[in-house]
Amino acid sequence: MKAHCPNNPEHREFNTVVHVTEHWIVDDSGNFIEVEDSGELVHGPNPGNNWYCVECNAVAEVKDA
Repeated sequence: MKAHCPNNPEHREFNTVVHVTEHWIVDDSGNFIEVEDSGELVHGPNPGNNWYCVECNAVAEVKDA
């Protein structure tokens, strides 16, 4: 996959969503206390999600290779 900023081709860093697991410490009612540890990557960047340019916040154009 390849992303590019529609405002400036020199912008090469983007924000997007990935899915990860976290190990939480909770109380006896299941209420969050703190994150104990980062878990595993469940799914990495998806070309179907919005990607935003870090420099100018434009919505990137993403093509699945």
